[in-house]
Amino acid sequence: MPGCNSSPSPSSRPAASSSAGTTVSCSKCCGCVNDAVIQNVQSFGSTPITRGGGVVANGHSFDFVITMTFTGCAGAATSDCTLEWWEKTTVPAIAGASATTWTDMFALVPTSPTFSPWANRVVPCPAGGNLSVTILDVPSLGNPPGVTQTRTLEFRLTVKSGGGCTCGSASKTARATQVLQMVNGSLVAAGTSFTIP
Repeated sequence: MPGCNSSPSPSSRPAASSSAGTTVSCSKCCGCVNDAVIQNVQSFGSTPITRGGGVVANGHSFDFVITMTFTGCAGAATSDCTLEWWEKTTVPAIAGASATTWTDMFALVPTSPTFSPWANRVVPCPAGGNLSVTILDVPSLGNPPGVTQTRTLEFRLTVKSGGGCTCGSASKTARATQVLQMVNGSLVAAGTSFTIP
């Protein structure tokens, strides 16, 4: 069962009941990541969306779906899972990000609405249980007339299990690459892609 290490000295740690009704020793309500995948990729190049300020944009949307299990541990501290949202792009759009350099966007802009599903999740501790979080991202480019550019954007999205926990996986990572090509303000379908290795 994913979660905390068993100990031969339960007197120094709070006890928690397992699903089988037996008592196990634990020191933390441990979060373990089971899976983290990119899915539901959709293109909106043929029907551009309107972003803030009335700017029409082309690109893709996708869901980053994370599943976790928390092992119950009554009276103990929580060892939560952590999120890292690494991006590397040829055309940075956020202050603090450099071209062709991996940047953890969650660390850079943790209050971004994109990350709200993660920031507002309710961790099932100390009782334990399963938790699923879906983060919707919409990487896109505006299409002002006369603009010609090609942007490559790589994703390396990682969720790590809680520190000091014994889990089936220490971390799970999903990768993808998006290429958007604009010529004179129009998306070039042949030069546009979203690939998951």
